Formats: sequence, structure tokens, C-alpha cells
Amino acid sequence: MKLRIDTAGVSFICTRAPEARIAFDSGQQKLDRETGLPLWQVQVMALDASGGDVIAVTVAGDPNLTVGQPVQVDGLVALPWNQEGRSGIAFRADAIRASGAPLAGVIAPPRTVTPPNTPAGTGKPAA
Repeated sequence: MKLRIDTAGVSFICTRAPEARIAFDSGQQKLDRETGLPLWQVQVMALDASGGDVIAVTVAGDPNLTVGQPVQVDGLVALPWNQEGRSGIAFRADAIRASGAPLAGVIAPPRTVTPPNTPAGTGKPAA
């Protein structure tokens, strides 16, 4: 079962260079069943106002990304799996590409600290 993930309000940053997905049996790069394109795994940090998590996302076609680059993840889905007593969640995307979007909308602005004995907003010590 594919579970679509709403990425509105989420920024992504590439945290590891894309790596080819290799088939254990053949040692060859895996290919997408629908397109025939080679599969790549990209490690990204998903960041929103509540924090961030690092996930590995598989995508068809070389994403040509660099570490630290903001990226856009299109069509992100979660694929729960269970095999031989092990289980997890795999992530897959239709595309991962460079993004010009700033991260400022996700990271909270710095707080202004009022020194002790200073009435808020005046910047002057209390009398």
C-alpha cells in the first residue's frame, strides 16, 4: 500500500550524495519497473516548524544533487514493508530536484531577549 505524504510546509535538504540502488543478487543497479530508468537513493532532511528527520528516498533517474542543497521532493509516498520478521517504511518519490526555495519559512526567527530589569519594549533599565 502506498501512503501519499503531504509535503506542504516541509523543506528538504540533501544530506548525502545520491547513491545507486544495487540489486543484491546481480550486483547491477536496479531499474524502475515502469520507466526503465536507474534507481537512486537520496538521503534528505525533512524540516518543518516542529523539527526535522533524515529519510532515505528512492527516485528513478539520476537526481544530480549535492550535499547541503535545498531540494524539492515531488510525489512522496511511504511504503510500509514486512519481510522475514523485519519491518520498516521505505520512501519513494516521483522526482527530487534542486530547489531555489529558501528555508526561512520553516526556521523560526531568533527571539529578542529583554535584559533583566528592563521594561519590555523600552530598552532602558527600570527606575
